[in-house]
Amino acid sequence: MPAWLWMPIVMLMVGTFIVALISVHASAQEVRSDLSAKPTGRIHFNSVTPKSKWELVHRKYDKTPTPIWGTLYLPENLQGQVPAMVISHGSAGPQQKDVDRWVRLFNQMGMAAFVVDSFGPRGIANTMDNQSQLNPAANDADALFALKLLSTDPRIDPKRIGQIGFSRGGGVAMDMTLDAFRKGVMDDDTRFAALVGFYPGCSALWWEVPPPPLTGAPLMLALGEKDDYTPAQLCRNAADTMQRDGQTVEVHVYPGAYHDFDNTRAYFKYFPGATTARDCPQTMIDVQHDAYYRLQTGEKYAGLQAMEADYKRCTVRGVSTGANLEQAQRAEADVKAFLTKAMGLSPR
Repeated sequence: MPAWLWMPIVMLMVGTFIVALISVHASAQEVRSDLSAKPTGRIHFNSVTPKSKWELVHRKYDKTPTPIWGTLYLPENLQGQVPAMVISHGSAGPQQKDVDRWVRLFNQMGMAAFVVDSFGPRGIANTMDNQSQLNPAANDADALFALKLLSTDPRIDPKRIGQIGFSRGGGVAMDMTLDAFRKGVMDDDTRFAALVGFYPGCSALWWEVPPPPLTGAPLMLALGEKDDYTPAQLCRNAADTMQRDGQTVEVHVYPGAYHDFDNTRAYFKYFPGATTARDCPQTMIDVQHDAYYRLQTGEKYAGLQAMEADYKRCTVRGVSTGANLEQAQRAEADVKAFLTKAMGLSPR
């Protein structure tokens, strides 16, 4: 065969071999167990995927690692160890506003930010129409493994790592007040220093009877007055119970604000297929002791199936979301003030 015929074939084979080598190298370096090498950008790390919050609390989940990823953003002019925030997304998955608003704010405050993606690595686009695709316990686990990972970074102060979440991720913030959830992953004293929950679903409050051991992290709740997805009043009720039992909770309700009011692009949208438990009787779920209650009356359900039957009857579809740029700016200022105090930051 003439050289001009076989040379392209050889080059193609060499090129394919190089691509294969690059792929093997990339996959070999993807999953990190510590950040001693000081990476930035997208970082792959291991979490787990509990099928329920009971599994997480009792460590009955499958211990097979679930590779996920997050993106690490560091402030400019990094000097010494800095505080950090883990960012947990909602049912729509990671959003551009997580970076445009919240990463920007935290970096300006001299803090690192780690945006965790719980959906993409698991092949999930969003869970708005079907929340059963991923139990929220997995979002809890992802935040805890992110905390564990960031604690190994020499650029980050392991005692000043907080968490902020939106909708589903806001539920993570509420769960992280309980030591039982923290111990679902942690074997040592590693814990979040501060928690911020934006419009979490408060139809069910994970709590304990008698009052639970707490992690000690203060909690801020940012709620929309017009939220018909995760109504503000339910979170106010939950905050009352938490405060009664010793949890520090700072509640902000923003006038005229809908779900996702902190979005950076002006919009309003109705989602006819999205499910909500806004009309359900508010419950308190004690997975530590397998006990289930109506939050307002203290009446105890016969068991988990009885409570779930209630929810099947009352869960409905149809929610509104929309940005409120004015109230989002107010929320930014409130988060900044809350974290400045909780983290012991110098005002900027």
